[in-house]
Amino acid sequence: MNKMNGKRIGRTMVSGVLILGMVLCNTTYTEAKKVSKQESVYATAGADGQIDQITVADWLQDSGLAGGTVKDSSDLTDITNVKGDETFDQSGTSVQWNMDGKDIYYQGKTTKELPVSVRISYTLDGEEMAAKDMTGKSGKMEMHVVYTNQSKQTKKIGGKERTIYTPFVMGTGMILPSEHFTNIKIDHGRVINDGTNNIVVGMGVPGLAESLGLDDDAADKIPEEFTVKADVTDFSMGNTFTFGSPSLLNDLDLDDVKDLDDLEEKLDDLTDATDQLLDGSDELADNMKKYDSKMGDLKQSIRKYNKDGIKKITKGIATLAKNGSKLVTGVNQYTSGVVTLSKGTKAYVDGASQIARGNSALYQAVKGMPAQIGTFDKGLKTYTGSVDKMGAKENVTKLKTGAGAVSDGIGKVNQNIKEVKKLQETKKQLVQGLKASGADPALIAQLEKVIEGEGQYIEGLDQATASGSDLKKGADAVSSGVGTVMDGLSTLSKNSSALTKASGELNKQVPQLVSSIKKLKDGGDQLVKNDKALKSGADKLIKSSKTMKKSAVKLNKGMKTLNKGGRTLKKSTGKLISGIGQLENASGRLSDGADTLYDGVSKFSREGIQKLNDVYEDDVKTLIDRVRALADAGKEYNNFSGIGKGMTGDVKFVIETASVEKENE
Repeated sequence: MNKMNGKRIGRTMVSGVLILGMVLCNTTYTEAKKVSKQESVYATAGADGQIDQITVADWLQDSGLAGGTVKDSSDLTDITNVKGDETFDQSGTSVQWNMDGKDIYYQGKTTKELPVSVRISYTLDGEEMAAKDMTGKSGKMEMHVVYTNQSKQTKKIGGKERTIYTPFVMGTGMILPSEHFTNIKIDHGRVINDGTNNIVVGMGVPGLAESLGLDDDAADKIPEEFTVKADVTDFSMGNTFTFGSPSLLNDLDLDDVKDLDDLEEKLDDLTDATDQLLDGSDELADNMKKYDSKMGDLKQSIRKYNKDGIKKITKGIATLAKNGSKLVTGVNQYTSGVVTLSKGTKAYVDGASQIARGNSALYQAVKGMPAQIGTFDKGLKTYTGSVDKMGAKENVTKLKTGAGAVSDGIGKVNQNIKEVKKLQETKKQLVQGLKASGADPALIAQLEKVIEGEGQYIEGLDQATASGSDLKKGADAVSSGVGTVMDGLSTLSKNSSALTKASGELNKQVPQLVSSIKKLKDGGDQLVKNDKALKSGADKLIKSSKTMKKSAVKLNKGMKTLNKGGRTLKKSTGKLISGIGQLENASGRLSDGADTLYDGVSKFSREGIQKLNDVYEDDVKTLIDRVRALADAGKEYNNFSGIGKGMTGDVKFVIETASVEKENE
């Protein structure tokens, strides 16, 4: 057996397996007047392969040649004649068609589990994630596609019970744009680039290795899954299409295989037959584009035809239209709140401006106090330092004059302290204003602490300079006469140290007070910097709310119009049924090259053929029995939804997964 030919089979099988699924209805013909049921099972699924809905299209081929009625068997629901006016009677799974000289094309729905499932998972830079989470991301992508065969039966082979899987060959095709996907690699499949897009086809024959009883090394050569690796930028991906057929071994005649020579001859014939695939594989890209276009139309038609979907859509539209008035009411409530918020913002801006102006006025009033207090403190120290010297008789006259000046000065200081107390009340009012305006609580706490400290020092100074204070009495006593001054001089001298200390503390605290007031002023100035922008934004909010009210009314009218359109859409579903039938026929007329590839791929895969060649010498009889059992299982699986008595059948599966795209796309 030519091993090179075996390798060529594997390469070309990948391209042929896709066309196997595409040639849905044109590959099996029956003798005249014998009805054959050609069945195409269309399944839509999520991006991970989880099935959402299954629609089955059946063609009772050559049924138009029969007269009277044709009896079929089907477990489908919502059966509809998609190409003619022929009627039918359904009782359980029995479906009897009243013929009118034409073949019957009908379709229906089912919730049965498919015989072969497809699961798709993704990793990005080694991290597994759901398809929806991949959108817009970039990095090194791995897409893992796994086929699982659930269609199996037990057969007696070599005196033992063996599990035999229906020999499904599966092919998954997808189009990956070159602008998003580069450096594409696939382990069991093929990548074709047309300059703009990468057409990727992967394949698998799930359950075949187990059915043949191959060891692990041999089984690894017959794939049940494939992996696509690529560098991806701004990830998004269109639909994938998976095609499946159980007729992998239908064309392999093993009835006359009796010994090694016969088997080897059959294997050589099988190898030679695959050479046809090389001639047809170059046409795959063009045929794939034609198929993609047709299947895109089919996808849209099926979705639009979906009666249940249309019912949900129109019901949702009606509900939306019904609740349009509630939306308008909600928008009105929202816009009223916006207006209230905007007016409050303007009031806040005005209040903040007043606070800032008050802070500025306060600062102007107190900024000279440090210099005044310094002068006072200096004079007081000079005064108290001279008290002892003033006891001399010759200083009485000078003392009277100085004492009078001191007494007057103390009175003026006390008057200034009264003014400072008034400023204190103003500052307290300003702090309350800041609290009401929602200013920074930390800043307010700091200001209150400063004001409290100032109050304590001012109160002490007020008491020290009040008309009944020792200082004032002493000054007055000095002014009234030398004798009185001399008597009071001792008392004044005793209090001079406390007075000097209080004056020194006041001299330290007043600059801090003024500094705090300056910070308050600067904070107010910063607060009003954005007043103009806030007012402008508030005005825009008010204006936008009016526009929103008008738009809500228009939207409500649009909802009512949409509701009318939904009813029209519901009435139009009948026209789409005819379109589905036309697309079904178009999918079966791809090109002559597709037929060539289909005939070749039905002869098995490179790994399968090569492994048959490697192991047949070890256990010929068992291997032949297994292959025969596989061939029988493939021929026996001739329908999915049921088949009428006496009919021949052929079934193909198409699984379309949802695209993975950004929501705004």
